[in-house]
Amino acid sequence: MAKGLEERVMGLIRGDRLVRRGDKVMVAVSGGKDSAVAAWILAKHAEELGIEVALLHLDQQIHEYSSDARKTVEKLAKQLSVPLYVHEWRKEWGTGLGEIAEKLHKAPCHVCGVLKRYYQNIIPKKLGYNVVATGHNLDDSVGFIINNLINGQIEYIAKLAPMLPETELTVRKIKPLFWIQEWEIRKFADEHSIPYTNTRCPFQQFAPTYHIRRSFDVVEEKRPGTRKAFVKNVMKLARAVKKVNETKKPKACKYCGAPTNGDVCAVCKMKIKLGLEPGKIVLPEVMKWN
Repeated sequence: MAKGLEERVMGLIRGDRLVRRGDKVMVAVSGGKDSAVAAWILAKHAEELGIEVALLHLDQQIHEYSSDARKTVEKLAKQLSVPLYVHEWRKEWGTGLGEIAEKLHKAPCHVCGVLKRYYQNIIPKKLGYNVVATGHNLDDSVGFIINNLINGQIEYIAKLAPMLPETELTVRKIKPLFWIQEWEIRKFADEHSIPYTNTRCPFQQFAPTYHIRRSFDVVEEKRPGTRKAFVKNVMKLARAVKKVNETKKPKACKYCGAPTNGDVCAVCKMKIKLGLEPGKIVLPEVMKWN
C-alpha cells in the first residue's frame, strides 16, 4: 500500500535529518496550500521532533491578493496555536511590490524572488530562529531546474535539495514537501481542513516558472512519474556542480551582513537606488494566540 503524504513527509524529515531536537523553525507561509501544509505537519509533530515552530508571512501589499493571503495566514496560525510574524514591505520600502518593481524598472517576479530569499534568511537569523522551512514541492523543482537551464544559471542547480545546511551567513533551509506533487498537497489540505487561499497573485502570469510547471503537466499526464525521475536525475548532475561551487565562498554584505558575491547584496543595492537606507531592517512584531 502506498504511503500517505504525511507519512512520506515525516520520513523525509527524519531520514534526511531536516530538523534536530532544539531547533527553532520558522515556516515561511504565503497563504497558499503548499506552505500551509508544510506548517501544519511541522506544527503537529513539533513536540515529538523536539522543535519550536513559528510562522513568517511577507506582506507584499499587492492589493486584494495580499489582504486575502494575510487573513488566511492569521487563521492558520490561530488554528495551529503558533506565533506569527508579519513583515509588511510598506513599512520598510514605503510602498508595495508593484511600485518597488516599477521604480527599479525590474519585473515584479524578479524583485519578489530576490526579496523573499533575503527576508526568509535575515529575519529568522535576527529573531533567533536557526531553520527556515518553505512549501516548495516537486512541481516547483521542475520549474526551478528548467528556468535556470534556460537562463544559463547552471550553478544554481547545485542548490536543488530538500535541505541546504546553515552557514555563518545563512540559516538552514528545508523543504519538507520536496518530493510531493501539487495535486497531492491540495487534496491533503482539503481533507484536513487546512486554511489556504485560492486567490492568485496578479503577477503570476508573468512568472516563467509558472508556465514551465503547467507545460510539464502534459508530460506528467502522458507519462506518470516523469517529474520525480527528472528531478532525481538532475540532482545527480547537481552534485558535480556543487563541488565547483564549494570553491566560491560568499562574503557578507557590508551594510546588512547577508551573503553576497560582491561587497553589497542585491537588496541593499535596490535600497540605494531608491534612496533608502541600506542595511536597515524593520523587524516584524509577533502575533501570538491563546
